[in-house]
Amino acid sequence: MSKEQLRRQNRIVIALVVVLIIVGLSIHQYFNYALKPVDADSKQRVTVVVPKGATDHSVAVLMKKHHLVRSQFVFDYYLQTHKTNGIKAGKFRLKRSSSIPELVMTLQENQAAKKQ
Repeated sequence: MSKEQLRRQNRIVIALVVVLIIVGLSIHQYFNYALKPVDADSKQRVTVVVPKGATDHSVAVLMKKHHLVRSQFVFDYYLQTHKTNGIKAGKFRLKRSSSIPELVMTLQENQAAKKQ
């Protein structure tokens, strides 16, 4: 392999590494943004009914439908990686000013759910 070919190959590898770093940082920033409250200043509460036997994905869809989260994918991913007790079925009064970690914590508490 000639020196010119080696230099060209090194430039391609460096460019790929830079692109991968930029993509990784962008995804990280998006997740941090999506974890934040939809409206941090809102006093509004939304009533959400989580049916018995609901999956994490169906709860994520429900949260997005009620405009409580920015991304149902990030909510679903957060549930998969941070769930300790599982989502409880019942009726919840959730704040639009809650972050995803706060929403998940509320959805896992027994006393937060009102039986339907």
